[in-house]
Amino acid sequence: MRVEEIEGLYPPALARSYLQGEPGVIRLFQYDPRRQEAFRDHLEYLLTQRQEPLDLPAECLKEYNLSLGCGSQTTANIELIEKNRAVAVVTGQQPGFLTGPLYTIYKAMGTIVLARKLTRELGHPVVPVFWIGADDHDFAEVNHIYLPTSQGPQRVGLEEKPGVRFSLGHLPVPEEAGRLLDQIKELTPPMGWQQEGIELLRKTARNSLNVADWFGRLMTFLFKDYGLVMVNPLLKPLRQRSAGLFYQAVMSAPRADQLLDSACREIRSLGFSPQVQSEGNKAHLFLYIQGQRQTLFADKQTFYNREKRTTWEREQLAEQALTQPDSFSPDVVLRPVLQNKLFPVLAYVAGPGEMGYFAQFKRIFELFNERMPVIYPRPNVTLVEPLIHKLMQKYHVPLEQIPRGLEDFIAVYLEQSDEVGIAALFNEFNEMLKKHHKGLVKKVAIINPVIQGLGQDCLRRMTGNLRAFEAKVNQHHRRNHEAALRQLAKINHMLHPLGQWQERVYNVFPYLMKYGPDCIGEMISLMDVENWQQKILFFD
Repeated sequence: MRVEEIEGLYPPALARSYLQGEPGVIRLFQYDPRRQEAFRDHLEYLLTQRQEPLDLPAECLKEYNLSLGCGSQTTANIELIEKNRAVAVVTGQQPGFLTGPLYTIYKAMGTIVLARKLTRELGHPVVPVFWIGADDHDFAEVNHIYLPTSQGPQRVGLEEKPGVRFSLGHLPVPEEAGRLLDQIKELTPPMGWQQEGIELLRKTARNSLNVADWFGRLMTFLFKDYGLVMVNPLLKPLRQRSAGLFYQAVMSAPRADQLLDSACREIRSLGFSPQVQSEGNKAHLFLYIQGQRQTLFADKQTFYNREKRTTWEREQLAEQALTQPDSFSPDVVLRPVLQNKLFPVLAYVAGPGEMGYFAQFKRIFELFNERMPVIYPRPNVTLVEPLIHKLMQKYHVPLEQIPRGLEDFIAVYLEQSDEVGIAALFNEFNEMLKKHHKGLVKKVAIINPVIQGLGQDCLRRMTGNLRAFEAKVNQHHRRNHEAALRQLAKINHMLHPLGQWQERVYNVFPYLMKYGPDCIGEMISLMDVENWQQKILFFD
């Protein structure tokens, strides 16, 4: 495996401006990620100025990670944090089916590599932590994957529909998972590590209590040798240590939403669209009611759910936050604050959407007596298999084309392979037709003015027939180059599927089944996080 890099940043405008260091955007964050001093400054803050002591339930985390099958480096890292001898680089993601899109894997890799880099440069232990978004309830977002096939992206998804707002960490692995694994087996070539990979997926599904647990087992298998600490925030000891934040959130509501609204206005003034919208009186907490997450809103001393069917007094909820913290759940606004409360977070490895979130959270961190960590971009990677690379060389497809897709490249290819100049011929003929038709109508219209309208109808029919004829000619031209177009389409399906970056569509396991799980280590060894160029990884 080898790597090449190309220029290019994430499409979202705010994330791009942040990484380019635009002052107005940098001001929204605590630190500028381009400055090495940012990490030293935040490390000093964590070690000397942080006012709230950490109370990490280390034994619980060890037991959990061991139950997932972790290696000794992971338990050693947990002990380092427990003894206040290490800080953390954190990332996280919803527990997607079979780990979800590739970018989840790249987040973990970026976190591991950045933690190693900072350990060397700061002379202080930094450990990688992965926060499983087990609280989240958007099952439709995580219940499917896409596989690369010869026919293009193939969706494989769960059809079962659990209750609308049940947390993913409370949902058992669906019984139909076995059927989906059979489907994946049929869609992947019987070579390499395929048989072992399918068996791993079956075994981990059988041994998992819920969707988040299955996700954690698979991630642990992939990163067992790299000390990655998996965190499920629904674990009871972690929920108990979340009680203080939940209490603060109840007592201060809706102050966090007011700060969010202020951040929304500031972001709009810079010409961007906020990622998270304020609703004016949101508490940014969910309350579990009959197992489902219900959004809480605050109005003076009273709280209510979205339907306003149930109300609670502030003191009542505050008491419940302290005595029954597992009945609460943070939303996307409070989740990073909770991570800060539980871990000494030096940096967070974020995707482009998350950068947009964090741009709104600086004052919210301060509201809860916390400081936003360094927000660092996850790696952006495209995987290129040998056959695809050969086809790219055959048609001289530049690497810089990958982030844009090949649609315009294919159009140019067709145009350049057009020996007769179809478009020019038809344009010329069309102009000539209009000119002669105009002269003809002008001469005959003296017979009767109504002929003017008849002439226009005639021209529309003729130009319509001409366009249809041109389409047929182009169709035959495409047929003459059918093999080439099919191969160019294959490149596009593999590298820019569904009009999106590959990392947002395909899942990692089809690649692992073909090239083996050792390629994870090779990818990590090639993952340079010091520059933010797009990485193109070529399989040998």
